[in-house]
Amino acid sequence: MRRPSPLFRLSQWLAVAAAALFAGLYVFTALPRLLYPYDLDFIEDSLLMQSLRHAQGLPVYLPPNADFVPHVYMPLYMWLGGLLFRLTGPGYVPLRALSFAATLATTLLIFGIARRESGQNWLAFACAGLYLGGYRITGFWYELARVDSLHVTLALAGFAIGIYASKSWRGMAGAAAVLALAFFTKQTSIIFAGALGLYWLVAIGRRAWAFAGWYAAFTALPLLAINLATGGAFWAHIFGLATAEPLEAARVAQYVWVDVLFSMGGLSGLAIAAAVLGARRAGWRWIGEQPWAFGLAAAFVVSGLGRAPAGGNVNNLMLVYALLCLSPALLAREMNLTPRPPLLSPKSGAQERRSLGQGFVALAVLIQFALGAYNPWRYIPTDAMRQSGDRFIQRLASIDGDVLVLMHPYYTWLAGKTPSTQIIHLWYFYHYHGLPLPEDFVSRIRRREYTAIISDESLFETEPVVRDLIEAYYRPAERLTEADAPPTMTGIVVRPQVIYVPKE
Repeated sequence: MRRPSPLFRLSQWLAVAAAALFAGLYVFTALPRLLYPYDLDFIEDSLLMQSLRHAQGLPVYLPPNADFVPHVYMPLYMWLGGLLFRLTGPGYVPLRALSFAATLATTLLIFGIARRESGQNWLAFACAGLYLGGYRITGFWYELARVDSLHVTLALAGFAIGIYASKSWRGMAGAAAVLALAFFTKQTSIIFAGALGLYWLVAIGRRAWAFAGWYAAFTALPLLAINLATGGAFWAHIFGLATAEPLEAARVAQYVWVDVLFSMGGLSGLAIAAAVLGARRAGWRWIGEQPWAFGLAAAFVVSGLGRAPAGGNVNNLMLVYALLCLSPALLAREMNLTPRPPLLSPKSGAQERRSLGQGFVALAVLIQFALGAYNPWRYIPTDAMRQSGDRFIQRLASIDGDVLVLMHPYYTWLAGKTPSTQIIHLWYFYHYHGLPLPEDFVSRIRRREYTAIISDESLFETEPVVRDLIEAYYRPAERLTEADAPPTMTGIVVRPQVIYVPKE
């Protein structure tokens, strides 16, 4: 048997080295962010406040009011955060640690799936490293206090259990249970469960209906119980408000051409090559033979649905990117099954063809790593930001009376004052549902109950109905610099900018 060519061995080692480099780069960047005590993304703030209400045993799903409005995400992540808060006390570290652990779990899942599909340890290590190498492509959200990392882990784990344990009723029930947990983390993962059910319908026929029954029981019964306990407010908020934003055709096109085919071009190319090779080898039978094709299709749809609305940020790319990280292993599997892959000479020996094919996979992996390159120092919070946050909290604490920090209610809580709802939630009710601002919110401003109102001057605070209300009873008294209040670093960058005080 001929030895692998030096070029193939070199590309192999380079792919493994790149995976190790990007894994280290992620940990180096993520740990300081995990420990940073202030907002890295303004959505973190509202998820923390909802987790705090779970920890305190307070009602969560209520009509819009000045004190609290829940997020549109499903409750599992915030409920787990509430359990952690009972052990550690409230803060970003427990929530970010949960997301960080989920990210590492996803990496291990990708390694195990890729090794099982390809039979090659080096390629499995490269696939796992690719997920951490997608940190910049997916917007630096992996360890933030948001639902996305946990959702990816549960969706991937449930699908893997469904594929590899589908021969037993216990495995089928386990897959349904884990995918139900994914659903209670983010609504759109129901598409993932549908894809797994469709695969089983193709692969094992009528037995697939058992999975549908398990999944319906694990999702419908808790939904019914929560909705009854909240008087219908849960369903109205989670499924009414969450679907209010319209989809935009231009954003769908950007998702396909820019996000998937360009930013993830190395992996997308391998996925397409695996599909072409499988279809060439087995025709339509390939669909029934390769369950991960269903997983990739579901992830593509779920991420697209999240990216298409006006508010859909790149965190929604995490699921499709995670599934695409399996594409090197899926292509390697197809090359092992196909007698002679296209574009290779029929005169080439089997060993030479295999080396050339795996060299092509390694090259595409290196291209994908290059597409995800970033400078970590730009995304690590600085000492100046931490000191700015400390000064801002001290400033809030020194104000005599209640303070309304429109975008950062957690900052109010840190200052020992009563927090109010984050303005973004009231904005969504007004902007997409045409509902008026809550009466108690309007009344407090009209009566000048707040000693100060602090605005980030964001899209949500400059909405005319909000701006006009505030400026009718308050006047701008001071403009803050970055030395006075820290900015966020992920997603839409905002920071407290203007202090309003009551008019005489």
